[in-house]
Amino acid sequence: MEGCSKSAPFSSRKLRTFRKLPVFVVENHNEILPVIYRCIGSKHLPFDGFTFLHFDSHPDMLLPETLQADDVYDKEKLFSQLSIENWLLPAAYAGHFNTIWWIKPSWATQISEGETEFSIGRHRTTGLIRVVKELPVLFA
Repeated sequence: MEGCSKSAPFSSRKLRTFRKLPVFVVENHNEILPVIYRCIGSKHLPFDGFTFLHFDSHPDMLLPETLQADDVYDKEKLFSQLSIENWLLPAAYAGHFNTIWWIKPSWATQISEGETEFSIGRHRTTGLIRVVKELPVLFA
């Protein structure tokens, strides 16, 4: 696997604030990523390195099977390959999230409770985005 993220030019700039706390409601989980990207583009969120809180009964931490690692930097290509179960890790690979907290109900057992560390990278021969440490089976 090759490097995981690119350094961002916006990291050290002052962020803008919303007058009121916005609430974004989406039907499919992956539909929030374009909203996050708009907030990054408008400087309401940092470009890189922030912590993401994910409240859900499913971790949504799979990867699109055919996503080229370089395509995470092309939002149209990226968004076209995402679905509800595989949108978090590509954004982490792009460097936007450095930590993901999955807040789950007690009956959700796809990933054991506790801290799980893994790396996301570009496969040397295929160029596909992949996880270095194998995660347990998420869907049976």
